[in-house]
Amino acid sequence: MASDCFEFAPDSFTGAIVAIEGIQNAAVLLNGPTGCKFYHGALSENQMPRANSLDPLYYSEAFYFGQPRVPVTFLDDYDYVFGATDKLEKILPVVADKGHGLIAVINSPGAALIGDDLLRFIKNADLAVPCIAIENTGFSQPLAWGFQQAVIAVLETIVPLQEPKKNKGSINLIGLSIFHHHWQGNVAEITTLLGACGIRVNACICAGCNLSDLEGLARAEVNVVVHGEYAQDLVPFMAQRFGMESLVPPMGAPVGFEATTSWIMTVCERLDVNSAPALGLIQGARQKSHAALNRFNALTGLPKGATFAVDADASLALPLVTWLYKYLGMVPVCVRVGHGVPELEQKIKTLLDEIHCTGVWQADLTQGAPDVVFGSGAVVVRHRLTGRPFTGIELSLPTSGYHHVIPKAYMGCQGALYLVERIINGLAGCL
Repeated sequence: MASDCFEFAPDSFTGAIVAIEGIQNAAVLLNGPTGCKFYHGALSENQMPRANSLDPLYYSEAFYFGQPRVPVTFLDDYDYVFGATDKLEKILPVVADKGHGLIAVINSPGAALIGDDLLRFIKNADLAVPCIAIENTGFSQPLAWGFQQAVIAVLETIVPLQEPKKNKGSINLIGLSIFHHHWQGNVAEITTLLGACGIRVNACICAGCNLSDLEGLARAEVNVVVHGEYAQDLVPFMAQRFGMESLVPPMGAPVGFEATTSWIMTVCERLDVNSAPALGLIQGARQKSHAALNRFNALTGLPKGATFAVDADASLALPLVTWLYKYLGMVPVCVRVGHGVPELEQKIKTLLDEIHCTGVWQADLTQGAPDVVFGSGAVVVRHRLTGRPFTGIELSLPTSGYHHVIPKAYMGCQGALYLVERIINGLAGCL
């Protein structure tokens, strides 16, 4: 998330929660006040639904407060003075009886200051369910940092160290989370393209996987990074603990035709498989895109020459800015990224220098009057306050509240076509 939007940016506390809640049969037990529970409970269920019913009466028992996810010890002022012993002793068996395969007890930032020994509580509870404790999620660290630390804690607990037999032609996807907008559609699109080449996704680490997927992650030939910000610590950890190589495609996430082609070819070359079937799918999508763009351009002259702003992680910003400029002929007026992957940030700056747009790097979004704004829902909504006509495309959470029913993607063939559709319809609406 870019620096001028830090007031909206979730931190490492949220990152740790979504890492655990991104595992189908794992659960977060939050040691903190109720104020820390409701947003994260709703976020987890909205991004990866697991409950069969949303009737709050089904979850009216203590600690759940009408939500199926993220039960909480509901600490009050007394607990902050005298500790949360009684509540932790009561809540652990309740959560363990829900049938989860793993429970992660996570301190809220305030609870981390109390000094309760979570490991002692877990040991004394003597539960049949494996439990881990995350006592400090990193005060105000980026979301990606907290996500990775939680993933590491899970893998250290449940993944055996022995060297399993490798499944040829299989990979793990790392650097995706349920916090990413349209993460399910992105996983499905990547899986389809890889599957066309005979490559199987062994596990998508902490993004819709289950514990058995994680337990067998070392069977994959290689890890492939999607978002570098969410894999920087995981890559060396996987190498040191499991002896696994991690492949980091040079153009960032597979967004747009060029980056998707590069991403697929990089993976196929590493696994020594033929990339032609996936490249054929990409070419088919290019033809659909070309036809739609030709019709729109004949009527309006757009999108060539339209301006855009991007506020996103570097792993998403690099392929997006490259594609918008080189493929669609659009002009950047603002490109903002947070601190995450210096190599990708430098590539963005180099591109902007080459096209004589150096001044748009980390520029003020409100000064450029972009025709299309790519960013979180909060960024898009805030830019509407300028009163200028533009179209907003939400790349990340928090969203503006639009309810998506049909699965969507930003990555791969379908992602590129979806973005083209959004761009040309958005520009048409601003004419």
